[in-house]
Amino acid sequence: LFYDSFIIDVTTPERTHMVSSYGYGFGYIGGSTIPFVAAIVLVMFGENFGVSKDLAARISFVIAACWWLVFSIPFLRDVRQKYSVPRERGMIAKSLRNIIETFVNIKKYKAVFVFLLAYFFYIDGVNTVIHMATIYGASVGIDETQMIIALLVIQILAFPFALLFGRLSKKFGGAAMLKTGIVVYIGICVFAYFMTQSWQFWLIAVLVSTCQGGMQAISRSYFAGMLPKEKSNEFFGFYDIFGKFAAIMGPALYGFFTQIFGETRYGVLSIALLFVAGGAVFLFSERKKQDS
Repeated sequence: LFYDSFIIDVTTPERTHMVSSYGYGFGYIGGSTIPFVAAIVLVMFGENFGVSKDLAARISFVIAACWWLVFSIPFLRDVRQKYSVPRERGMIAKSLRNIIETFVNIKKYKAVFVFLLAYFFYIDGVNTVIHMATIYGASVGIDETQMIIALLVIQILAFPFALLFGRLSKKFGGAAMLKTGIVVYIGICVFAYFMTQSWQFWLIAVLVSTCQGGMQAISRSYFAGMLPKEKSNEFFGFYDIFGKFAAIMGPALYGFFTQIFGETRYGVLSIALLFVAGGAVFLFSERKKQDS
């Protein structure tokens, strides 16, 4: 929540897409790749050095904790907040009143909340593809080693593609890149339905990596561009809540359609519905943004 909202403080509006993309890009190559590789090596080869798999898994958590601790230091030391509510007594009660006031004056922020609804649908699709990939891969015969390597490849490729999304957003606009990502993800769901061979799983992994980080990065910067700066923390609270609740619907759809038809391929195809709904609402939110 606070990390996302700081994008208002650390850059200018014309550079927001690029900075957000760099944030996600370095996050993927750093936090999602280097400690991940260290953990994999420890789990897979630790027994050669007297480290059991159970102990290796425990040490992996310590590696992640140390990583967070060390790389939070530059942020705490060097980053300063520019836009905030002045500190005063009764801040919790005042914050709750501000949230209620925002809902009461929702017409004033209609474009923001329509975008959040679009975000709710399509980011649920993105998260479901991330979380269900290994389950679906296993159901069509992809072995554990291939899936671990594929997940690692996605993290590595997400770095340059997140940066590319940022550069293309500067040229074509954030809205155009979000719509492109939604279309690509619909194609991924349809292609996954017909998947029968391991090379197709690898192709899907590469396709996911082209849009995963970019969709997350541009969504954040696009949303930041719609906000009154002094309310950034409050609105990013809504943004993150929508993102977290969005983790429910996709797996439920996947499970429901898999149960009804008896095949996981129908479950993965159903995820396309989230992107279709998100894309439709996003088009509507664009019109609301132009009207506001």
